[in-house]
Amino acid sequence: MELVEMRVRSRVPEAELKQKVGKIITEKDYNVLLTGPTKVTLPNGKPLIVYLPNALKGAQFDKTYNILHEVREITDNRKLASGAPSYKRQKRHRGKRVMSSLIGSVDPMGQSPYCRTTAWTGKHTEQFSECYPVFNMIADLFKRYVPERYANQMERAKATAPEWMVGSTPYTTMTVNNTYPTGVHKDAGDLDTGFSCLAVWRRGQYSGGNLTFPEYRISVDMKDGDLMLMDAHQWHGNTELTLHSEDAERISLVLYYRTKMMACGTLEEEAEKERKAKRKVFKTGEEMDQEAMKEFVTTT
Repeated sequence: MELVEMRVRSRVPEAELKQKVGKIITEKDYNVLLTGPTKVTLPNGKPLIVYLPNALKGAQFDKTYNILHEVREITDNRKLASGAPSYKRQKRHRGKRVMSSLIGSVDPMGQSPYCRTTAWTGKHTEQFSECYPVFNMIADLFKRYVPERYANQMERAKATAPEWMVGSTPYTTMTVNNTYPTGVHKDAGDLDTGFSCLAVWRRGQYSGGNLTFPEYRISVDMKDGDLMLMDAHQWHGNTELTLHSEDAERISLVLYYRTKMMACGTLEEEAEKERKAKRKVFKTGEEMDQEAMKEFVTTT
């Protein structure tokens, strides 16, 4: 696929950008709408995005939709990306409840101080493996169009225990977002010297949801089968999404390497950490009074 190349040379003022952070943006927040294969670089020459329209069509792509369509976890942990002001609950900042799920593997976080596969992945191992052809297809395009970032990510992947990697790809983790616009945010936790890969499935009729980089006023209305290779550490978000049919659906799959995964031990080593963590929780629970213990057991 031959790419048109362009280089951004200016940014919006910092004060203007600050007003957009965490918010759903509009068509007034971009000047350039990409419609064909394009590579965009930053003022320093580093890659910002490579847009590959219609790169992922085919039976395997459609089969993967049927699987991802059923990944429908509701979370309030997307913070700025949820597109609404966050609030504090139980000592943690929360955002609006949206349909966003992690699949693959994750590093220690929160009350789970050990590496693990996500709950959905553990329960749907067969369905996850059926998505590998599309994951591999995306990895091949990543290697072809952003080879330096691909090499960085593969170097890290090869230094990671293989049970946490997704086959032979440079990915440990995917985020599945279903039919909601993200507020302006920067991704965190993924490899700085790598690159994120974002694929889109569209069904039914809707308008909006354009993936936009407001700092550089560039946007893309991603169609079914489009792929975006992107620096997710730049500010990005979506325009408002308006549904026009009952079956309207926009699934975006973001594939990346979580930086801390290289420190994960083997599957058995991490399982032992999990057992120790759960014994610690149980020991703490034993010190509760009888009524509190009953509540603890029924809610965990």
